[in-house]
Amino acid sequence: MFILAGADRPDGEHGPRLGYTIPVEEEQPRQPILALSEEEARRISAGEVVERPVNVVKELVENALDAGATEVRIELEDGGRQLIRVTDNGHGIPALELPLAVLPHHTSKIRSLDDVFGLSSLGFRGEALASIAAVSRLRIASRHAADELGTALSLDPAGLSATEPVNLQGGTEVEVRELFHNTPARLKFLRSRQSETGQVARMLVSYAIAWPEVRWELVSGGRSLLATDGSGDRRRVLADLIEPGFRHPLHELDYEFPPSAVSGLISDPTYHRGNRSRQWYFINRRPVTNRLLYKAVDDAMREFLSSGKYPAGAFFVELPPEEVDVNVHPMKLEVSFSQPQAVYQLLTTAVRRGLNRAAGERQSGLRQSLSSVVRPLDAGLSSKPQQPESMRRPNLSLAEAARQYPLRDTAEQAPAAVTPAVQPVPRIELQPERSLQLPENADNAGFDDTPTLSLVGQVGNSYLVLSSGERLYVVDQHAAHERILFERIYAAVDPGRAAAITRQSLLFPMLVSPSAAVAADLPPVLEALQRCGFSVEEGAGGSLIVSEIPQFLRQRLDPTLLADALEEFAAGGVSALLEDRIKELAASISCRAAIKARMRLSQAEQLALLNMLLSSWSSLSCPHGRPTILEIGSRELESMFLR
Repeated sequence: MFILAGADRPDGEHGPRLGYTIPVEEEQPRQPILALSEEEARRISAGEVVERPVNVVKELVENALDAGATEVRIELEDGGRQLIRVTDNGHGIPALELPLAVLPHHTSKIRSLDDVFGLSSLGFRGEALASIAAVSRLRIASRHAADELGTALSLDPAGLSATEPVNLQGGTEVEVRELFHNTPARLKFLRSRQSETGQVARMLVSYAIAWPEVRWELVSGGRSLLATDGSGDRRRVLADLIEPGFRHPLHELDYEFPPSAVSGLISDPTYHRGNRSRQWYFINRRPVTNRLLYKAVDDAMREFLSSGKYPAGAFFVELPPEEVDVNVHPMKLEVSFSQPQAVYQLLTTAVRRGLNRAAGERQSGLRQSLSSVVRPLDAGLSSKPQQPESMRRPNLSLAEAARQYPLRDTAEQAPAAVTPAVQPVPRIELQPERSLQLPENADNAGFDDTPTLSLVGQVGNSYLVLSSGERLYVVDQHAAHERILFERIYAAVDPGRAAAITRQSLLFPMLVSPSAAVAADLPPVLEALQRCGFSVEEGAGGSLIVSEIPQFLRQRLDPTLLADALEEFAAGGVSALLEDRIKELAASISCRAAIKARMRLSQAEQLALLNMLLSSWSSLSCPHGRPTILEIGSRELESMFLR
């Protein structure tokens, strides 16, 4: 059937053109419903399980582990197109059961659907071998301990099979040849040999971490790509697989909330990457990909690493089998949870506890070293009047804290004036070095000899530099003050410690005009502010009236800064838990109230900031994950200068 062309002509002209016609496809006749042949059905259904060589290797490796193997060897040719051979030393398959193993839905692991929700094995559907056989030339040789000889079974995609006895010591050897030779449409979607081999190697890394007691070997084209010794040392396996020569600390994760638990290893925040390529997640030892688990680790790391940086680690979550559904993905790569929020909280708590414990150990040594610098500097300043114990908590108003440390002017024998408030200075400068000799009786300084300790001063009016023997300490003044303020604000969130927060009544209440997003849902905002030490109530037109604030925030907080922090709180939604969002609000307020970079501090203010930082429980990073202190030794300096 033909029609005359209208305004849309291929030559770009407008209007009708006599004789120019466009063909119109005729309606195709309806196709009747027919049954697919058994062979075509097998080939199509195989695509759900076997998409590329890595899927074949995964299924065969899981079968080997379920068989109790302690040695698994994988050999590839042409990225798996020509050959995939998986050999293990597991308990093998009895000769009489071998023909059944390659039939669809024949398995030894479950007997009913209810068994799927109580799995202790990796495989369960009984589809893998049948699916592989449908798209390749498959040969399985196996020997069970009860058999005198092994048995080999060969199959082709048409379903024809042949068996023969073989001399086999034990275990199973599976050969998959000419993968997708009968499905050219799928074969053309495979990538290069290197790409397909790389996918197999990355997949095997997960199993090598989960089963360090198994000896793994991957060979491609006669070249060994991966090998482990099966020693069971997960820490060493993980370090070797993160990157060659990995020397950064790996911290233990060990948290139980019966009947659930989390274990594993996570890298120190000093080591991080720009993606999750060095993170591995396991549910009941099964490698999985799951956004909830990613989010849990990301949220836990928010205090230790800034956004866009990811630690390396292996995270093992143990849950009751009935709480996990592993049957939601054809390739068993994803799982779902009956109580996702509980799993999120479990993993988040485990990571935070593990890193806080490690940070405490590391900070103990750093505090001891840094205290040996600050104490002698303190000794060189005029004596401070003794105060009752209840008054010795850090004063977080830096200018007021600095008044406790008036400098002794050796020329005038009179205290030098201390600037009551920090002032921004645009240029970068280095404060004059102040060197102090330790007194002879300073036994508690932490040194055998009598070194010269010095507070060098500020660099760029942003960083405090101290030197001690062969070490340098660089303190980010904004991050340090932010950490100090955060800990005091967040202390109010815990009802047991809220009484420790001294509140300052405002002579003129602060009127805050929040955005429409904040005003639309005020109850959680009011609760968050009150738990952070503020007295606040709702005013007219969605405004907030703040009558009391934490005392250490006076003169550091104004309505604009508070409104910005609330905007971040309302838009955040980083966690659905109010407790976590309150923590984020405390971090946001402390960031805005802290002294800023490019602000000049007097020497007394510098010393006051250092003393307050040393009293902080986790002074190594600000609440947003940026480091507060860098320690540089002589070896690092020599490396920088190529010595």
